[in-house]
Amino acid sequence: MSTSASPATADLITGLLVDRFDVDPAAVRADARMTDLLADSLMVVEMAITLKDELGVEASEDDLRTLTLGEFAARVDAGRAG
Repeated sequence: MSTSASPATADLITGLLVDRFDVDPAAVRADARMTDLLADSLMVVEMAITLKDELGVEASEDDLRTLTLGEFAARVDAGRAG
């Protein structure tokens, strides 16, 4: 699996985290765990729903609980391409 996401996808996810989920922009780094950025289970579920609605990409809650932002963005890229 590639851990490299397109800048557009990484920027989109960063924007969602900062604008919709009020994550501190300084905390949003490729090596940050998604669970550190999404503070609780409700935020994880909301992010999965948002990605489905906005990008048409299925994001599993497991991915959101286990991957870093960089890994997750690469997974979203793969979902958008495929």
